Amino acid sequence: MNRKHIVGVASDLLSREPRASMSEVARSANVSRGTLYRHFPSRADLLAAVSEHARSTAVTTSEDRLRPAGELARGTPTPLSVADVLNKVPPHLLGDQIVAEAQRIAGVSSAAVYLVDLEGSRLMRLAGPASFPETLPAKLAVGTEIPREGLPALEATFEEHLPGAVSAPLLLRGRALGAVVAVGSDAAGLADLAYEAAAALSLAADYTDHLDAARRVRATSPAAEIQQNLLPPRIVRTNGALIAGNVLPGYEIGGDWFDYAENPAGTWIGMADAEGSGTRAAALASVALGAFRSGRHQSLDLPAMIRLMDTVVREFSEGATVTTTIGFWVPPTSTFSWISCGELGPIVVNGRGEGDLLEGHRLPPLGQLEEDAELIVRERRLEDGDRVVLVSDGIVDRTYPEGNALSIEGVVDAVRDAPFASAAGAVSAVEAVIHDMNPDELLDDATVAVLTPVLRS
Repeated sequence: MNRKHIVGVASDLLSREPRASMSEVARSANVSRGTLYRHFPSRADLLAAVSEHARSTAVTTSEDRLRPAGELARGTPTPLSVADVLNKVPPHLLGDQIVAEAQRIAGVSSAAVYLVDLEGSRLMRLAGPASFPETLPAKLAVGTEIPREGLPALEATFEEHLPGAVSAPLLLRGRALGAVVAVGSDAAGLADLAYEAAAALSLAADYTDHLDAARRVRATSPAAEIQQNLLPPRIVRTNGALIAGNVLPGYEIGGDWFDYAENPAGTWIGMADAEGSGTRAAALASVALGAFRSGRHQSLDLPAMIRLMDTVVREFSEGATVTTTIGFWVPPTSTFSWISCGELGPIVVNGRGEGDLLEGHRLPPLGQLEEDAELIVRERRLEDGDRVVLVSDGIVDRTYPEGNALSIEGVVDAVRDAPFASAAGAVSAVEAVIHDMNPDELLDDATVAVLTPVLRS
């Protein structure tokens, strides 16, 4: 019972304060340091237990866990019909409609809807009266989404700033887009509404600029706007893996992307960095991503995929180059295959925090491949607890004010020390180090994507 209590308290504390010490954990759990160290001889042991707890919550016991086809059923009526609201309510008024539905719940006097901003640092009020704060701090977000392990911190934020309210996360496929907050409600009724509202908001974003505008605290450059429209959801659960990724800084630059897709044969994941900056780099990145997606639709293998991407980069402009790593994950065999062109190979950080750069045969960038170049596919069998990390040169080669660079070792250290061993936890930890080392505005894209296998339920 002590161990379970400590893990629960530590999960909540570390979601809010990732660098909390063992002494602070013991104090928060109201146990002695001796009791804490009896169960967890080191901080690494505690972090491993917290990570396992987070993964269990995110994958095994969540109500929206992935299920085989045919198992879905809902025994209670929904408070909001997604199809009905999308058909009958103008998309820019969807936030107001969700607030109106919340106020129909017995006892609710007022309500608001919050979305995570573009950089994952704030919660922005989409709808609701001005008595609710316009912005609130967000923690552990990856871009515009909060992973399941960040939900305790989300709830704590509302408890701190709105002590008279209850909240329910806008959960969709294991990540939160924001939350619905109400005064005078019971959490169960609000949770049912938020469950439907998350899907409605996600679908409505294709029909209005209002939702994206609400997520921005300042103007986005045209190149960065192109980039943001290229990116998939930042956090996703697939069959046999968790995936997360993001591109910093978000409001500027525009030449990087990451992408993924789960298909019957396995899951594709890739990232790329187009040469240059601004709108030309964004256009070149778009062309390369279009080739990646086209190749997936054609069910190409890895070498054919790379050839297709190289061809379109050459067609875009003579001398244009794009660095990329494209990988393919097959859950039944637990194998990850990849090809890297002018980019760092994947980094694997195992459950013990040990890092391994999968360099292998590094090819020239796309746009410079020789016609007879041998496109060797590398393969790695992944173990439980492994994290496959793809990072752009904009992370490891970036020069910081002190003159040093983050380096591959710095990426491994960040992932190892992440409070949660999930894909989103790893991305959040790497981004935190980047911001700590360079608090000023980033002048180059920094992209990180992480795949974590889930080999047991």
